[in-house]
Amino acid sequence: MDIAHEFVSAHGLDALTMRRLATAAEVTSGALYKHVRDRRDLQRAMADAIFGAVDIADVDLGNPTADQVVHCCERMRHAMLGFRDGGRIVAGSYSPSAATLRVSGTLLSLLEAVTLPQYDAGEIALVLRSYTTGFVIEEQAYLELVQADEWEPLVRSISSNGHGRTDKTSDLIALMTSDRGKRFTSGLASILTGPVLPAT
Repeated sequence: MDIAHEFVSAHGLDALTMRRLATAAEVTSGALYKHVRDRRDLQRAMADAIFGAVDIADVDLGNPTADQVVHCCERMRHAMLGFRDGGRIVAGSYSPSAATLRVSGTLLSLLEAVTLPQYDAGEIALVLRSYTTGFVIEEQAYLELVQADEWEPLVRSISSNGHGRTDKTSDLIALMTSDRGKRFTSGLASILTGPVLPAT
């Protein structure tokens, strides 16, 4: 999968095709299909390589805490950010491979130990993984726009179109241009603690 990730690093995920990857790998398309069935299968393998980079060796399943849940999600984010379009590669890949299952299983085990009885640990695990992946997708899109000198014109266009920004709550611009690591962790805390008033 190194060649596939190198191709995406150079050209972006949208440019990835089986034919182009075969050319980059200097093999025939037929040779490539011996290893992966199609582009979806390729993306699953690429996602598994990303999850293989998630360092959770220091997670202690024998002493589960909410802080370790946060730590696990932070490590997932860090791994995805290490690959261009890492968030997009992971999103919807549904990889059943060992590395992915290792991370998912660790997160679920932690949540099963700390989740209140009225909540479903599996549902929370899905929400946390979706939040983590989505946050990375937004981060990487932002960084691509900054690199292409397109971010500032987009921000200016908001004001020029008469859409004011509020100082009371953080919008996407504030989230992306501040300390994104702290913002990410704050979002995790919001999910895990429940910031809204209960229904009456």
